[in-house]
Amino acid sequence: MKKEIAITAYKCKQCGKIHYPYHDRCLVCKGREFEKMKPEGDAHLLTYTAIFNLPWGFDQRFLIIGVAEFENHVKAMGQIKVDSVDQLKTGMKVRPSWEPIRVQYGENVYGLKFEPIE
Repeated sequence: MKKEIAITAYKCKQCGKIHYPYHDRCLVCKGREFEKMKPEGDAHLLTYTAIFNLPWGFDQRFLIIGVAEFENHVKAMGQIKVDSVDQLKTGMKVRPSWEPIRVQYGENVYGLKFEPIE
């Protein structure tokens, strides 16, 4: 079951720097006032990697994760729904979704996933 993407980014009211996750002070100008914003639209893949040494609780043999930038410049990390990094290239369009990433104590744990659309 897919859900609304449960990510909130924060845009500094003083300099416009977008932060995700939240910081008490802007990393650029040290301002303390932020405007909340949600990621919008599809995203472009900035970087990716495969993790083969997963912590306890993951049923997969490996995970492919990446950082993508949404159309409104929010950057976030999530799992990528592919079988191999050979199917990926930086700059490709990916579609975000908020869905189960694993099961813990019998309940779904939700997180960000990206699916290539090119």
